[in-house]
Amino acid sequence: MRTAQVLVATFIALSAQAPLAGQGLAYLAIDLKSHATRAIANPAALDVPILPGSVMKIATIAAALESGVVGERTGITCTREVSVAGHRLVCTHPDFHRPLQAAEALAFSCNVFAATVAARTSRGALDRALTSLGLSPSDTRWSVAASGLGLEGNHATARALIDMMVRIGAEPSSLAWNPTTLRVVREGLHKAAHQGTASALGERGVDALAKTGTVVAAGVQQGLVVGVTPSVRPSIGFFLLGSGVAGVDAAALAAERLAAPRAAASQTPLTQNDATALHSAVGATLRVGVTRDDGRYEVRTMGMEDYVAGVVAGEAARGSTPSALEALAITVRTFAAANRGRHQAEGFDACDLTHCQALGTASSVSKRAAESTVGQVLLDHGHVASVFYSASCGGMSERPSQVWVGAPDPSFLPVANDEACQGEPAWTSDLAAADLLRALKRGGFAGDQLRGLTVVERNASGRVRRLALEGLTPNEISGESLRTLIGRNLGWQHLKSTAFAVRRTATGYSFTGHGSGHGVGLCVLGSARLAAQGLPAERILSRYFPGLTLSSKVPREEAARSFLRLVLPEADEGARAAVDDLAMKTRQSLQVTLGVGGPESIALRFHPTVESYQRATGQPWFTTAATVDHDVHLVPLAVLRQRGVLERTVRHELVHVLADSALAGRPLWVREGAAIYFAGERPATRAAARPVDPDRHLTCPTDAELRHPSSRDAMGAAYARAGDCFAQQIDAGKKWTDVR
Repeated sequence: MRTAQVLVATFIALSAQAPLAGQGLAYLAIDLKSHATRAIANPAALDVPILPGSVMKIATIAAALESGVVGERTGITCTREVSVAGHRLVCTHPDFHRPLQAAEALAFSCNVFAATVAARTSRGALDRALTSLGLSPSDTRWSVAASGLGLEGNHATARALIDMMVRIGAEPSSLAWNPTTLRVVREGLHKAAHQGTASALGERGVDALAKTGTVVAAGVQQGLVVGVTPSVRPSIGFFLLGSGVAGVDAAALAAERLAAPRAAASQTPLTQNDATALHSAVGATLRVGVTRDDGRYEVRTMGMEDYVAGVVAGEAARGSTPSALEALAITVRTFAAANRGRHQAEGFDACDLTHCQALGTASSVSKRAAESTVGQVLLDHGHVASVFYSASCGGMSERPSQVWVGAPDPSFLPVANDEACQGEPAWTSDLAAADLLRALKRGGFAGDQLRGLTVVERNASGRVRRLALEGLTPNEISGESLRTLIGRNLGWQHLKSTAFAVRRTATGYSFTGHGSGHGVGLCVLGSARLAAQGLPAERILSRYFPGLTLSSKVPREEAARSFLRLVLPEADEGARAAVDDLAMKTRQSLQVTLGVGGPESIALRFHPTVESYQRATGQPWFTTAATVDHDVHLVPLAVLRQRGVLERTVRHELVHVLADSALAGRPLWVREGAAIYFAGERPATRAAARPVDPDRHLTCPTDAELRHPSSRDAMGAAYARAGDCFAQQIDAGKKWTDVR
């Protein structure tokens, strides 16, 4: 499990001497009216020009629009990856199953779109866009594409990037752009801050124009975000640069900073006996991105307890006893609740890899561990705690800040001896000098020969903090960065932890160490040994997380309601109780009618706008809902109420959720016909005004007619025929499960 919990409200300044390639955070917020600095961290770093990464896509897309390379509605299909100047870039935004237009590409930072238009755009056009934004012309040593994606060439300071955003957001605008160009760029930056890569801002109530970027400097990944707020007549400009994080993380850090006063006023702690609030925090379902063979994600909606059982199976030590598995289940659930939505930009809550938590195939023992601890999480002063765990701490735990710079060091995550994990044999790994050099050069280090690698500083736990690199530039690297570079390029089995010693060999370098993982929080191996000694889960957790309290289990009657995860825009929160009650009663009614138990979890997502619904589902504007893998997407609540179809639409989609698995493999008209029939929609259709003649031959609609209707009328006609076809077989005495 990679547990980089860097999305916190604490901002730590770097030392004034630290280079940008080093560790830490730099932050700047400026009052645009008085030009006074509202907040600042690490001022020295803010004055150093940096590669802006994907922030440069603003100029690239503007240049393409201005020069006519693309128009406002030009669509480019994202092929998910592209190579530019030796950099392999992978798109992590959702697959919209259709070509992207300029504003969307900017909002979701599509590398394929930007690289495609950059390859067609002249250097002169790019330079005109750059200079109009107050930036330097492109570096002619690099291609337009490399410059246009911020991979090479142009560097800019924090203040210059803020000034660029001010020029875009100012009203009236001083930019000599076509009005369409300005509108598209503003739309893209607004979407980025509310639905795209910087959506953490919108989630925290920060209305902004913003853009994120991620670059690698001297072997360290750096994420940045720059923007202005509010989006209309902005009064604050902001910039954040984080070391060891991605652009989406930088946006979350900036959002915490900008929204901190509001969050402090609105946050309500949970109590151990408040089952409703606790269930809301833990959540009934998670959208999990499951990796495919091609490196992309398949999104699955899972019940929280199913997810916990799978992760316990994937992360537990071999031979663990029940109390060790229960302690791990509670830790896994707490981590999932605290980190829900960390992959929001990709369209899901958590991935199935160690970046989040390794998801395995649930076993009978892992299911029992989840069931016996259902709903339980660890609380820090009433809030779900930010906890971590690793495979083996090697006998000494670690503080979060020593692994993820900028992370807080709460008292419940101390550096402490762990006798239960001591005594494990040391591991040894030999790396050829050429392989190690290759990994370092891929991380941005320059030089033709690594002449020496020496540990120069250890932290309080004895783990490596810094190493000297003789013959390379820069000439130092952190222990965690070295472990990351070796893991990503040579395999994670080589440097299992930063608790190691290194020596030169005839062919390269030999590492000897102990432990596996970062060592923060619960030690899976140590907890298994404590459980074998007879300690219950509660005592194991108190050993590894001193000071935290354990919530009560979710009551059975509350767990029975946990099938539903209701997602509402902030403006509709007042309707939550009514919609929740509608969904609950509808499901119960349909289960009786259909005679099915249904899935363990369902998510109902009411979108804030019709456009948002279209983007998430790919459906035309005149549809009202779409169900994908037990995840029901609906147009805005107000739209459904205005049309008078809220109850009918919810019932229609819940029929799909409950019945589609029994009708798998049938033509689409069977599934849609069942939804129409059991939702009681047929009386509203023209065909249902009279009984369906059992002897009359009906032409049932094709899948294409139902999936891709040309108009609202065509859709209505196709659905009416589907309902008639289904009703005809039911009226003839068939069971609904036998219709085909």
